[in-house]
Amino acid sequence: MIYALYLCLFWLFCLILLIAWKRPLFKKTWGEPYFSDSPVIIESDDWGPGGDFHATRLNKLLSVLSTHLDSANRQAILTADMVLAVPDIEQINKHNSYSRIYLDKFPEIYSSMLAGIEQGTFVPQLHGMEHLNGNSFAKLCKNQDPRIKSAQSTLGWWDWETLDSPLQGHYVDGSSLPTTPIPKSEASETIELAANLFSKLFSHPSTSTVAPCYLWNDEIEAQWNKQNIKTIQTAGYRCTGRDATGKYTQNPSIIRVGDKNQLGQTYLVRNVMYEPTDGKNNAETAYKEVIAAYKQAQPITISTHRYNYTRSEDQCASSLAGLNTLLSKITQLPKIRFLSSPELGEIIETPGKIIENHFNNSQWKSVTPLIGINKFSAFLYRLYYRHQKLVLASYITGLIIPAWIICKISSSSVKG
Repeated sequence: MIYALYLCLFWLFCLILLIAWKRPLFKKTWGEPYFSDSPVIIESDDWGPGGDFHATRLNKLLSVLSTHLDSANRQAILTADMVLAVPDIEQINKHNSYSRIYLDKFPEIYSSMLAGIEQGTFVPQLHGMEHLNGNSFAKLCKNQDPRIKSAQSTLGWWDWETLDSPLQGHYVDGSSLPTTPIPKSEASETIELAANLFSKLFSHPSTSTVAPCYLWNDEIEAQWNKQNIKTIQTAGYRCTGRDATGKYTQNPSIIRVGDKNQLGQTYLVRNVMYEPTDGKNNAETAYKEVIAAYKQAQPITISTHRYNYTRSEDQCASSLAGLNTLLSKITQLPKIRFLSSPELGEIIETPGKIIENHFNNSQWKSVTPLIGINKFSAFLYRLYYRHQKLVLASYITGLIIPAWIICKISSSSVKG
């Protein structure tokens, strides 16, 4: 008995030292959003103008989503990050200045999007006017740059995903490295035009966004804010450019869900990768990331780009099968809620708010946050998954034992 007392006193002493060492970290982590009902967001970049077969592929994807229901009996939802236009190659070559073809000039894919909105499985979100920088692209065309040779020989729809990666940035000029931010006037004009066109195409403004290639800076955030964009999706960091070697420059290098910038805009974070066409992850690896986020009472935000579903028939079929498997496993977890990114941003800003899909005017019961002592297990899991020095200290001191016991007892009572 006396040894147990000594051990508890030792642990208490170690805990006091840890708190003194990491108090700001503990305080910030405790103040993050926690959820009893686990939001699940499916984010898919790069939807926009495309061939008619894109409409067929999107319909198949939305059909898969419609078969999966959450604890509120709501279907899974695709937050589709929208590219609103593609280069008009013919006009660019003719006039040596940038020209666009807009999404509504591609009736098959546009109609499928509108049908998905009505069905409740598709929520559009602004990605950018294009998935490239128009002015620099026009200059490359004028100079017959070999990097865009395939684009210049194409009329109508053209797959910008075949561009060299540095050329796909929207809010930077990546025609040469290091990249340079676009001028303030260009940012203002482009974002205002995109915001207005988005509202026209989808009958409601985009209150959330994600930047192409995760490349944006303070000035872009300010222009988004002028268009009432209050939520910014990230990959857990912000990239302001690429250096002379093409490496991304991160600032800030770490972003957590619910963090805010100086303008009060809320950051979201993708924490599950399902990009099987890249060969880097699949339903199995994605589900491991789902469980990690679930234990931490975080929103489960799945990244799955358009190209997983618009390349070859075999790749599409494989991607759909894997997504179906992943969602089947997710919906077996207790208290799962399917949301879109703008809806998640709204409930972080106003906890307990009724969920509103502003694009089809449907409403759903609020998502329950995790508050007070009930979030202690998730708090410990966040420290465990994020901070290896703390984990090492917990193993050395033995604090991992009471932490593990607390997590098991607390998580079973809260999530069960």
